[in-house]
Amino acid sequence: MIAGLLLFAAVAAQAEEMPETQLEEQRVTASALPITPAATSQHVTILRRADLDALRGESLPTVLARQAGLVVDRGPRSGGYGALYLRGADPSHVVVLVDHVRQNDPLSSRGSAVDLNTLSVDDIERIEIVRGNASVANAEAIAGLIHIFTRRAEQGAAAGAGLGGDGLRSAHAGWAGQGPRLGAAYREEGDAGGGLSRTRALNAGWDARLGAAFALQADARLADSRNRAFPDDSGGPRYAVRRVLDTRESESRQLSLRGEYTARAGVLELQAATLSRDGDERTPGVAPGLRDPQGLPPITTQGNYRRNEALAAWRVGRGDGLLMTAGAQYQRESGHLDSLIDFGVMQLAVPFSLRRETAALFAEARWQAGPWALQGGLRHERYGGAAAADASATHPLLSLQHSLAAGRGSWGASLARASKLPSFYALGQPLVGNPQLKPETAQQRELYYATAGTAVWSGRVSLFSARYRDLVDFDAGPPPRLVNRDRIEAEGLEWRGSRRFANDWQLQLDGCWLQVRNPDGGAPLRYRPKIQAGAQLGMPLGPQRELSLRLQHLGRRFDSTIPSGDGWLAATTNLDLALRQQFGATQLLLALENLGNTRRDETLGTPQPGRRLRLMLDWRLP
Repeated sequence: MIAGLLLFAAVAAQAEEMPETQLEEQRVTASALPITPAATSQHVTILRRADLDALRGESLPTVLARQAGLVVDRGPRSGGYGALYLRGADPSHVVVLVDHVRQNDPLSSRGSAVDLNTLSVDDIERIEIVRGNASVANAEAIAGLIHIFTRRAEQGAAAGAGLGGDGLRSAHAGWAGQGPRLGAAYREEGDAGGGLSRTRALNAGWDARLGAAFALQADARLADSRNRAFPDDSGGPRYAVRRVLDTRESESRQLSLRGEYTARAGVLELQAATLSRDGDERTPGVAPGLRDPQGLPPITTQGNYRRNEALAAWRVGRGDGLLMTAGAQYQRESGHLDSLIDFGVMQLAVPFSLRRETAALFAEARWQAGPWALQGGLRHERYGGAAAADASATHPLLSLQHSLAAGRGSWGASLARASKLPSFYALGQPLVGNPQLKPETAQQRELYYATAGTAVWSGRVSLFSARYRDLVDFDAGPPPRLVNRDRIEAEGLEWRGSRRFANDWQLQLDGCWLQVRNPDGGAPLRYRPKIQAGAQLGMPLGPQRELSLRLQHLGRRFDSTIPSGDGWLAATTNLDLALRQQFGATQLLLALENLGNTRRDETLGTPQPGRRLRLMLDWRLP
């Protein structure tokens, strides 16, 4: 495919003065315009290399679950599918990008959700977290977006390795010259008997400036993963009747080329990319139990998915405070899934293939007049192919921001509406698929206040509301099939704040209060805690040493398994400690996770890891 959409520059008048690396750091994926996180109406968190260095050895799901409003159901230690719930939305409503290329796969039975346990944090330079609708710039990001940037090493070479409890082993290495760069990463956690997650990635890139007006960036990535776990809803090691683990293997390849031409009249941005993924899953099924007297049969599945995309956009900035962009995007995707279901007395093959084409026009503008800023965007998409039925959709976004008197901060409000087409699996799976499914829709509203950059306490408080309609749900029938039925309504309050003290200690506070309900009634929604909060204290102990403490609380969550039925996961509070020491070009990190050895379940029947020690070494080579 060619995915993702991050238009890549600053205002035309400034483009020739700013180096490309600075442009990449300043703008965020929440908008098609080159604006900073402070200027966006969405709640944006950026985790830079310095933030990630303090978390070396942690998995990507763990890093994301530390952030307000984000919950991951299963970590890599279990080997299970790590789904991200952002502000209570379904995981399929969150887009995940790696170097501007979308990772969501519509062949998945989970509605195109991304398995975070197939991605490693060891080769990551920066993570952008966008809460709220970002679909004007990024199709299908109706609840939020995670953008992962792989390492952009300084000229020279760097390497690192780590060990820890629960079978944790990791390594990474990278090299960069004036234009080319190369990096590799490996991570493994768990054991083959109780759950295993292994990821590998190879990244290559090239940055060049062809004359004074044209900048070019190429990125390539080859990654694979292998996971072994108790099947979903089986009850994990505590309740599962069948003790055979399922196996998930995948291999993905992506290539992207991005260019920017700066002229007197404006800036032309171009992007082309392709993504291909092959997957192989084998599950032993789930024995009959309290929730389902039939259980789930063993299934073997092989799938291959391809996506190609091209984008062109023109951006102009005027001296009267107006910044505008308009462009077009084309995407073609196809997938084939072969499944073999074992019913004991017979085996049933259920293959299907689908393709979809998406043509989009988009425009976004921002007008700054003194302390007021008005921003609006519109994206219109038209779909073709067997998985689209020649449908179309329009996604509008409108936001207003106001800067208060000097030192008093700013406030803003936004309103957005978007939709997402059903996945290939939901439309085409021969047994339960439904080609008549309608798009899922979402409406997002947000009101926020942010302190001034010079405030003693810097932070942001956001009130948000989301309405999701026509969500795809399973109807037992007869006949059993997927239908548009569910509705979700979510309201919440997010906060984050930080203060640096005179002794250079820094305190960070964040959290989220969330109320999610289904107006149609029924059981509570899974993995949606009402409260989530964290506090982190960084304490420099000299010029080369730093100690950090992190306290994280996660409220109770509803869950369900086939053998045990419905239940609630108890609230959990963990304390982590990390010590970083710099020895010249070498950095050592010694961390102790879950200091209190809290042993709660991350899903019913699957305990979270207990106390664990990890040791990480990173060094730069001359």
